[in-house]
Amino acid sequence: MDKTPLLRRLRRSTSVRLSLRFALLYSLLAALVFAAAYKMAGYETTKWIKEQLVEQEAVFAEAYSQGGREAVVAQLATYGAFNFEDHRVYLLVDAQGRSLAGNVKSIASDRAPGYVDASAIEFVTSSRNEGFGYILREVKLGTDTLVMGASTYFLAELLEGLGEGLLAGFVFMLMVGVGVVVGRRTEHRLRQVTATLDDVAQGDLEARVPLGGEDTDDLARLSSEINKTLGQLQKLVESQKQISADIAHDLRTPMQRLRQRLEVIGQSQELPGPLANDVYEAIDAADDLIETFHALLRISQIEAGARQENFSQVDLIAVLDRIEDAYGVVAEEKQQTLEFTAGPKPLNVFGDQQLLTQMMANVIENALRHCPPTARIEVTLSARNKRVVFTVCDNGKGISEHEREKVFRRFYRLEKSRTTPGNGLGLSLVKAVTDLHGAVISLSGNSPGLCVTVIFPKSVEGVS
Repeated sequence: MDKTPLLRRLRRSTSVRLSLRFALLYSLLAALVFAAAYKMAGYETTKWIKEQLVEQEAVFAEAYSQGGREAVVAQLATYGAFNFEDHRVYLLVDAQGRSLAGNVKSIASDRAPGYVDASAIEFVTSSRNEGFGYILREVKLGTDTLVMGASTYFLAELLEGLGEGLLAGFVFMLMVGVGVVVGRRTEHRLRQVTATLDDVAQGDLEARVPLGGEDTDDLARLSSEINKTLGQLQKLVESQKQISADIAHDLRTPMQRLRQRLEVIGQSQELPGPLANDVYEAIDAADDLIETFHALLRISQIEAGARQENFSQVDLIAVLDRIEDAYGVVAEEKQQTLEFTAGPKPLNVFGDQQLLTQMMANVIENALRHCPPTARIEVTLSARNKRVVFTVCDNGKGISEHEREKVFRRFYRLEKSRTTPGNGLGLSLVKAVTDLHGAVISLSGNSPGLCVTVIFPKSVEGVS
C-alpha cells in the first residue's frame, strides 16, 4: 500500500496536474464568456429601455401636434394611472422651468446626461421604486419641455440574477476541475501501467498492462506499445536464459573433464618436474575459468529474478556473525584490522539468505583483497529510518569518483587491481543481488579509502 502523504501524491499525480491546468484554462475562458454575457445583457436591456422612451416620445409629440399642451397633460394623466410602482417618471415644465404636470415635482438639474439617481427626484407621493436611478429623455414640445424617465430597477434585477447564475456556473466548473473528475480515469490507467512495470521489475516478465476494451485514445495506444515492448523483452530474456542453459550443458562438463584430466596427468610419476608445474598452473587456470563461468551464470539467474521464490525473512545480524567468524582469520593473516559493529536487535530483510550472505561476503572480501597490510576495515550493520543499512569502510587507496560506477560492470577491473587475483565479477554480483532485493548500493570516499553502503527497502520487520 502506498503510504506517501496524500498532498504529495496529488502534487505528483499527472491527472491532478492536467485536470487543474484544464480547469484553470476553462475557468479563464468561462470568466471571459460570462463577463461578455453580463456586459451584453446590460447593454441590450439599456438599449431596450431607451427604445421604449423613443416610442413614448413619438406618442407625446403626436398628442402635442393635435391638441397642444392640454392633450399632453391628458396623456400624462393616462400614463400616470398605469404607472406600476413608479417605474416611469414624467415632468412637464414651461420655458421658465415651472412644473406644469407629471407624477414628480422636480428632477435635479445637476443630473448626468441621460441618467439621474432616484434620490435626486422629488416624487408627488413616496416612491415605491427600489431602483438605483432613471434613464432620462427630454422632449421639446413647443416652449415646454417634457422629461421622461424609465427606472433601472428591472435592469439591476436582471443583471443581479444573471450574475448569480453565471457565478454559480463558474464555481461549479472550477469545482469539477479541482475534484479531478475528468482525470480520475486517466489516473487509474496510469496506475495500472506503473503497477505492471513494477511487476516486471520484480521479475514477472509475463505481466501486461490491461487494455480495457476497445479504447483508441493515446493511453490505450501507449499501453499497447508497452505490452509489445514487454513481449519483446520477455523473448530476449528467455533467449538469454536458453543461451545460458546451452553454455551450462555444452561447456560445464568439458571444462570439468579437462580439469580432471590435468589433475590425473599432474599426479603421474613419470612427468618431469618443470612440466608438472605447468600442469598445476593449467589446473589453476581451469579453476579460474570454472569459477568465472559459475559467477556469470549466478549473475544471469539473479538478474532474471529466478531466486525470488526463495525469499523469506532473513536476520542480517546472524548472517554477519557467520561472516565475522570466516573472515576474522583472513584479516589477521594479512595484518589487517577487521571490526564489526551491529545493533542488538534482529535486523530483518525480506530476501534470499544465501544471496545476501554472498553479497555481504563479497563486499568484505573485496576490501580485504585490495587494502594493504595494517589497513583498517569497519563493517557496520544498523537501522536508519526503518531501513537496514550495511556499510563497509576502509582506509585503503579507495576508488576515484569517475570509476565508482564502472566497477559494477562485468569484468571491469581497476588498473591497480589487474595484478591481483580475481575476475572482475565480484561487485557485479553484489549489484545484481542488491537490485534483486530492491536495495540501493553506493560508493563514497572515506578520506582516505572507500565506503560501500547498501540500504535495504523501508518498512522491514524487526527494524525501528
